[in-house]
Amino acid sequence: MLDILDPKSTDLDKLSRIQRKVAEEVIKEDKVGVPDRVAGCDISFSEEKVAYSACVSFDFPGMEKVVSNWEKVEVDFPYIPTFLAFRELKPMLKTVKGVEADVYLVDSQGIAHPRRAGLASHLGVVMDEPTIGIAKSRLHGEIEGELGSERGSFSYLKVDGEVIGAAVRTRDDTNPVYVSIGHKVSLEKAIDITLKSSPRYKISEPIRAAHKLASEKMRE
Repeated sequence: MLDILDPKSTDLDKLSRIQRKVAEEVIKEDKVGVPDRVAGCDISFSEEKVAYSACVSFDFPGMEKVVSNWEKVEVDFPYIPTFLAFRELKPMLKTVKGVEADVYLVDSQGIAHPRRAGLASHLGVVMDEPTIGIAKSRLHGEIEGELGSERGSFSYLKVDGEVIGAAVRTRDDTNPVYVSIGHKVSLEKAIDITLKSSPRYKISEPIRAAHKLASEKMRE
């Protein structure tokens, strides 16, 4: 797994092979019961090589904040679409490891990725912890059927018949979020946790808190 944390080059063929290896290690079934605590993870960039990583935990399902952690980090890998894990995983690990949780929610893709290994899956496999990808935009796959307009509606994301995630409506008449398995969580549980952790806003409360913390520290 060393190459995941310290890629030696931007050889995209080599990095694609690493992603496919990560995808093979992803566990797509529940290895966690009803969580007592969930954490949100996010990164804000102030410039090309400087970022602020944050992780904030909440009790579940009460959604009261428990612990937060942040760190200013240097980033040594360029921005390349669909290869964000090689840029963001190492900084994220520095803050996530200081926050205990049963499930980690990541502002990124899980297996809803061209090679079935987005940042949420990389994080889960490296930490060997349950993770869920909750993204604001769709990266891969097509929405099956029509998505209802009310909160709680969801439609599966599919590629050639394979379910890779779901578009989930967390607020009435609001654009959906895109939920996918990161590691050690089924898609059904990932959808349920996403909805229960989003009681007031479109974005899951832990991810929203992590984004707010990272952004505040960046502005400071």
